[in-house]
Amino acid sequence: MKRILFLAGIIVLLVWSCSKPKEKVPDHLISPDSMVSILVDIHLVEAAANITRLNDVQPFKAPQLYPAIFKSHQTDSATFHTSFDYYLQNPKKLEAIYEKVLNELSRRESESGKP
Repeated sequence: MKRILFLAGIIVLLVWSCSKPKEKVPDHLISPDSMVSILVDIHLVEAAANITRLNDVQPFKAPQLYPAIFKSHQTDSATFHTSFDYYLQNPKKLEAIYEKVLNELSRRESESGKP
């Protein structure tokens, strides 16, 4: 009887230790669709900063505009970074987000008529 209980305990421990840990979702996770919108804005600001730097126009640094981007999307820097870190730990979710980001940036580029 002791042997059966011992084996059952070992099996329970093995199953418990090998089970996939439960995914910890941040309390205020930004939805994938909202992340797409925020990341599109961030990448557009980054591109604008690079263009102004290259064309000797009044240069600015993109991170200066991040607070305005976060405010326009009703979020803040901490929530964005926590959410982004979560998506970094979940590559399939991040890949789906960035696929939409690239599609949106491509759509906007084609609408602008510029390569």
